[in-house]
Order: sequence, then C-alpha cells, then structure tokens
Amino acid sequence: MSLAQNIKKTINYSRKNGYCETFLAAWERVTAKYYKDYAYRQPKEAQLAGQRNDKSITDIRFSILVPAFETQTVYLTALISSCLVQTYENWELIIVDGSRSDIVKQTVDGFCDSRIKYERLAQNGGIAENTGRAIELAQGDYCGFLDHDDMLTPDALYEMANAIKDKNAEGRPILVYSDEDKCDSAGTSFYDPHFKLDFNLDLILTNNYICHFTVVETQILKKLGIRKEYDGSQDYDLILRIVSTLLLRERENAGAVRVEEKIAHVPKVLYHWRCHENSTADNPQSKMYAYEAGKKALTDFADRMGWKGEVRHNKHLGFYRIEYRNDVLTHRPDLAAVGGYVVRHGKIVSGIYRGQPLVYAGYMNRMDLYQNIETLDIRNLAVNREYQPVYESVTGHAYETTLATDAKSELPPWIKELEKSQDRHAVEKLNKRLSAALRGAGGRLLLDPEYIRKV
Repeated sequence: MSLAQNIKKTINYSRKNGYCETFLAAWERVTAKYYKDYAYRQPKEAQLAGQRNDKSITDIRFSILVPAFETQTVYLTALISSCLVQTYENWELIIVDGSRSDIVKQTVDGFCDSRIKYERLAQNGGIAENTGRAIELAQGDYCGFLDHDDMLTPDALYEMANAIKDKNAEGRPILVYSDEDKCDSAGTSFYDPHFKLDFNLDLILTNNYICHFTVVETQILKKLGIRKEYDGSQDYDLILRIVSTLLLRERENAGAVRVEEKIAHVPKVLYHWRCHENSTADNPQSKMYAYEAGKKALTDFADRMGWKGEVRHNKHLGFYRIEYRNDVLTHRPDLAAVGGYVVRHGKIVSGIYRGQPLVYAGYMNRMDLYQNIETLDIRNLAVNREYQPVYESVTGHAYETTLATDAKSELPPWIKELEKSQDRHAVEKLNKRLSAALRGAGGRLLLDPEYIRKV
C-alpha cells in the first residue's frame, strides 16, 4: 500500500473513530507488526510435479466462476494463466463478461483451452447477477469464486480436492475455504497474509473472514443462488444462508450434523488478492455500499434464526456486531456459556489473548470481535441454564454468574480463595476443566470482548 493510500486510510479511520482510537490503532500497527516477515513461497517444483501425478483424486470437477467487467488485459491474463498452471486439471473456467468494450473477449481469445468458457452478457447486471449467470452455466461438482483481477496459487484446486476427498464421517463438506494474502498491482510482491481460523460460528457473524478462496457444492449453490439485493456482499450473504440452513437443521434435529462438520478450512494461502487503486483490498472506502449490504445480509440471517436484536457496524470497516435483545443466552440455546476478558494492569491475563494490551484490536481485529473459543475464564462467565448442572458438577459450588455486566460486581469468595491459593495455575486448570466439560456437553463457548473484568 502506498504512503498516500495509508494517509487516506488513516484520515478516514480518524473521522469515523476519533483521534484517540486512531493513535492506538497506529501504535498497535507499529509495535505488534503482525506477520511483518511474511513471504509467500510457492511449493517447490518437485511437490507440484507430485500433485500432477497424484491420480488418487480425479473425480471432483471444479467450476471457477469469474464475473468480468472491463478487466485490464494484464490482470485477466494473469488470472487465466493461474488457472492453466493448476496441478489439479479437472476444472472449467467460466468467464461471464458484462463489459461494454471487447477488452475481455480479446484477452480470452488469446488462450486456446477447451476448459475456458466465455459468455458475453447483453448488459452488465452487477457482480451478483453476473455471478448468478455463471452459476447457471456451471457443470462442476463444486464452484469456486475468483475475482476478475485476482490469482490462484498453482496448488489451489489440488488442495481443495484433497480437503473434499478427506471427508469425515458426515460426508463431503458443503463449503471449503483457504487462507489468502494480498499482492501488489504487478502481482509480484505478496504481503498481509490472512491466516484464518477453522470454521468459527460467531466470528463469521462478526466479519466475513472466510472470503477467498471459497468453493461451494454446486447443488447447494444452484438451489440458494446469488441475491442481487446483496450486491457487494453477495458472497457473505451466501455463506450466511449456508450457515443458517445447517444451524436450523441442527436446532430441529438433535442428531443432525453440526455446521462445523460441513465447512472445511485448508490452512494454506491459495489465493492472491490483488491490490490496486480501485480494489476493495487496497481502498475499503471505494465500496462502502458493500459494507451496508453485509449488514443487511447479517440482519436477514438473524431474522431467519429468530434471534431478536439489532446489527450495527463495528469501528472497523466490514466488521459487525449483533446486539442481542436482553441476553444472548436467551436467544442462543447452542451456547453453553458466554464470557469476556479478565484484565490486570491493562493486559489480558487468560485465554487466547493472554499478555496482549487491552487497547489492541489484535490480528485481523479479532480481539474486538465475537468468536467461539476453547476456554473461557470462570472469573468472567455466564452459563446457560441447561448447562448450569455441568458447572456445579465441575466446580463443586452452586452456580453464580460472574459476567462483568457491572464493573464493581464482586467475585464469589471461593473463586477469590482459588486465586490466592499456592497453586498459581489453579484458576487456569479449572478454566480448562470447566470449558472442556461444557463443550463435551454439546455447547459452544462465546467470547464477547465488550465484557471486561479487572482483577
């Protein structure tokens, strides 16, 4: 990102959040330097050759969908070339062109491969409508989404096919996604990797962290379709509808497959998101309408789930928060417990962000976001009614909420005594035992960063 673009981004952030928040964000960027030494390394040729010779997976066909519009020749050439070098060869590339000029057609005509399918649209219907036409043309088992100026890594489809082949007992996944990074306009410098979590229900309800590269089972995709009224966040809307479909099945049938079993993550960078002056990656302000569409999609999701509340924008662009009416636990029987941060001397003292300053937003702003986690802290915790017997069984004490809805609220005496015990890890051990028991009983654990208890 250029100096001018950084300055513009900082000015926009300060207008939205104020000078104090801007200073803290800048301080974190300078001091934390998440993945500052990152460098994308393409698999070695021997590894790529091994993938080409691997005939254990050949039956999964991918349809790569590209809605194009006045795409610069250099960008589209790079995109098509990134498909042609795929080590997994069972694919088709479908380019639907909404351009007024012939620039896209001329670029496509420069390639000779029967797997490349091109259709010129009578008029440009926007990203969602154009993608919808590509879906209609798709003949593969899974459809992958590729923006018209981005690129796949050469092992992208092989890794996706592997993830689908390595199905669990519940069958093939409906959706598979990978990690990604950004590249400069020349497509030669790679930076800002997004190393993602495995599917995390509440994180996806805060931000479309899944994004690129994503493939979806074609049968499901053709059934759900792409909704034009969510143009700009049509991919987020699609993911949320897939998630809600699975969650409603889970709610209606206790034996149904959990959503976590039907969405798979490939923990490798398989997608290069190109940054240039007009791209969302480099200039978030260029597509403010997309963030409003994302909020609308999340509101629709909450309505379908029957969750009462309001969706609001987070201080970071493209991030949201569902403000549940009354208490999140009253709407979410899938949650065993909700908890927040425990802080001492301005630093978090437990959980996945232990040692981090409370004023930080964290990598990809995750410290500011709802998310499901493995362990909550008993000193800042509320347990759903159905799971309270588990709490009492593990702790040996009657259930009493410690969630910091009131910063002056006192901890139960037995927890204070545990903190003072000679075993300095006593609280941490209990946290792990209790959290494991709550998860073992079938519930999810929600971290809400807006609850802060100082000890």
